[in-house]
Amino acid sequence: MNIKKYIAYSKVVETGSLTKAAEALHYTQPSISQMIHSLEEEYGFPLLIRQQHGVVPTAHGEQLLVAMREIERGYAKLTETVDRINGFETGHVRIGAYSSVTTTLLPPLLAAFKRDYPRIHIQLYEGNAVELDRWLMEDKIDMALGTTHNEHWQFDLLMNDPIVAIMHPNHPLAARETISVAEAAHAAFILPHPNSHLEVRNLFTQARIQPLIAYEVKGDETILAMVKHHLGISFVPQLLLQRTQGLAVRPLAEPACRQLGLLTRRAKHTQTPAVKKMIDYIVATIASQQLK
Repeated sequence: MNIKKYIAYSKVVETGSLTKAAEALHYTQPSISQMIHSLEEEYGFPLLIRQQHGVVPTAHGEQLLVAMREIERGYAKLTETVDRINGFETGHVRIGAYSSVTTTLLPPLLAAFKRDYPRIHIQLYEGNAVELDRWLMEDKIDMALGTTHNEHWQFDLLMNDPIVAIMHPNHPLAARETISVAEAAHAAFILPHPNSHLEVRNLFTQARIQPLIAYEVKGDETILAMVKHHLGISFVPQLLLQRTQGLAVRPLAEPACRQLGLLTRRAKHTQTPAVKKMIDYIVATIASQQLK
């Protein structure tokens, strides 16, 4: 068994490219090709399908990938445990999060973590709810900071993030102290993409009201920019509003929030020491912030 070959195949599938995998792992592209070819020779069937824009795993390769990644995690856990016994804190942590989290909560938290544990490498992936779910399923990330939407994952609540209404300061609704869902439904509304901010769509679904959709937008920054240019109003999580210049922000008449938490696999024994340390660090840091 050669763990390097498993890591190489896993990275090729993740990146969809032999060249990108080689760059990420600091190998030459021919070396990666040889590792994959060696596995195919050993197993007796192809593992990759070459396409015009990259490579994808074969059906057999998909089946093996799960077991390979389990072995890869086990090897990382072994290596990190040995380093810890020898007095070193090392490892690799892959985090997925919403853009509203990567631009607000995570930067200072990760900076503090890196000061305390400089030898632990961190990879950060930004995505929506559907992407975070898929990345956890594919073992592309070790944890996600998002909302609970899939019973497959362990969900540990970190904070309640209020949903607020935003509009141009000259919008008629800006004169009100609070905004109801019904009132918002009669104004030109900028609705988040179906895979983003599910709580906003749920507000209208629960009220059995169809909003007057002016635009349907995926990016958070795009929503804020369009509201600032008087193209409609919207509902967004308060965490997004670090800079409110050019916006009128009002609480909802029917208070609502999104529950932000940590999504991890239920099998805790598969977590490496570095992943466990990051989980504990995130929980402790955000808990202390909530007390301030």
